[in-house]
Amino acid sequence: MPICFLAAVFCAAMIHGCSLGQGHDATAKGLVMVKDILTNIVLIILIILTIVVFIMLFGKDLGIYVDIGAIKESITSMFEKDNEEEPDTSASAATEASSSDDGIVTVASMYENTVTIEYELSDEVLYNPLMGYAPSAKTTDDEDVNIDKATLIYFEVTWADFEPEEGVYDFEKIETDNNLQEWRNAGKNAVLRFICDVPSDEDHMDIPQWLYKKTKDGKKYDTSYGKGYCPNYSNEDFIDAHNKAIAALGDYFSKDSFVRYVEMGSLGHWGEWHVNIDEDDKLPTMPNAEIRALYVDAYVDSFPGAKLLMRRPFAELPEGGGVYNDMVGAYKDTTEWLEWIGEGGTYEQTGEEGALVARPDIWKTAPVGGEFTSSIEMEEMLIGSYSTTSSLIKDSHMTFIGPKVPNGNDLSGAGVLRSQEVLKYIGYRYAVTTMEYGGDDNETAIGLRVSNEGIAPIYWDYSMCLYLKDQYGNIEKYEVDIDLMGLYGGQSEYVITTVPVPFDEITNYQILLGIEDPDTNEPAVYIATNAARTGFRTILL
Repeated sequence: MPICFLAAVFCAAMIHGCSLGQGHDATAKGLVMVKDILTNIVLIILIILTIVVFIMLFGKDLGIYVDIGAIKESITSMFEKDNEEEPDTSASAATEASSSDDGIVTVASMYENTVTIEYELSDEVLYNPLMGYAPSAKTTDDEDVNIDKATLIYFEVTWADFEPEEGVYDFEKIETDNNLQEWRNAGKNAVLRFICDVPSDEDHMDIPQWLYKKTKDGKKYDTSYGKGYCPNYSNEDFIDAHNKAIAALGDYFSKDSFVRYVEMGSLGHWGEWHVNIDEDDKLPTMPNAEIRALYVDAYVDSFPGAKLLMRRPFAELPEGGGVYNDMVGAYKDTTEWLEWIGEGGTYEQTGEEGALVARPDIWKTAPVGGEFTSSIEMEEMLIGSYSTTSSLIKDSHMTFIGPKVPNGNDLSGAGVLRSQEVLKYIGYRYAVTTMEYGGDDNETAIGLRVSNEGIAPIYWDYSMCLYLKDQYGNIEKYEVDIDLMGLYGGQSEYVITTVPVPFDEITNYQILLGIEDPDTNEPAVYIATNAARTGFRTILL
């Protein structure tokens, strides 16, 4: 491409030179012109490079950013377009029609008096339940993680804190250390993880002393991960005590719906189902499938109302169980994790072939969670490599991210905006783009085009409802026949709800739309339609 360009410039200069003189003089003028053009091009490139370097060095302080990933994608797409064939617009138009209303009974096909209203999508951040960022329940005043708006919080329970004496469970400590009553009162839900080994800077144990004395077959370690104690997860006494502890946790937190997600930790460093045997091959190995299943069964029995998640797609993953990735934003690690989900494979910690089972569509029926990696600066993930970070999150179909989340105090203005951008597509995002209504002397049919603009569905049976509000404030509710759990990201569905109101009287009512929490039977979800709201209800007419 550059060679062709220079050749064209040279030829143009030569032709121009020939028109001004004859023989060698014309050629000389042409060469001088080429030299001047090339000099100007070099100067322009140097100016551009200087500006880019300046922004990269000082842009953070000025609130300016350069998204290198996006620039690369733009340049690549420019070159790819030259080789692309012109799309068949007639074919794409036919596909679009068939995927929307073609063959579907609509209000317009039922009644000639149909009125159609189109709505724009909302571009705002919607803090809806059971999705989004899940900052630590121990968040302090010097952290800006929007915890007041977040609908989820994350808390860990280390075994040593939870059961200081055998059979004695310290729920008060868990409640106090994590401000759990405050978050309950604020209407938030929780992500819980139980952990037996957390590497840190100090020599310590995360299992109770009484259990250590009872087993004594683990090993202390001091690696690049930190210091700690790795227990022998195959020890029968350890497994028995563990399952009793999980049962106690489940019994306590199953009294209400506060804990909605449980990440099945328990095994390995940070509860991530791996140990650092690369640096210390004397550490107890991870247990095989038969023993891992004992741990999983304890969670299944103890948390019947919560969604369970596992670090990898093991064969032991229970039906309806999801997965979590604690390396969000790290390309190599997340790509490998996505390969486990898409293809399955061998569990390298034990060498078991087929231990990981392919579940490429797991997100359609079970949640995907995790947290941003600590190995990359948050500013870099949200600015310099945002296109990569965004693609990894979308490819994972994530519903929540935490406890490692963006802290506004550590970000530039552009970084804060990007952190908010993630919240505009993570999880579910239901919207109405079209409403039609028509009818006769007895009833009115209301048709809605409902879409999910997010990357995952909701995983609880929330219901969508239409509300008719009369001039006196009385409200009648009509459930919309749509399965929100089956409306995946990027999909839409047309649904009709018939109300017993004559068509010529329907405009005497205010038509509203809401999504109700099954626990309260009250609207609890903001709809991503650019229309006025009253509480959680969107005013359609």
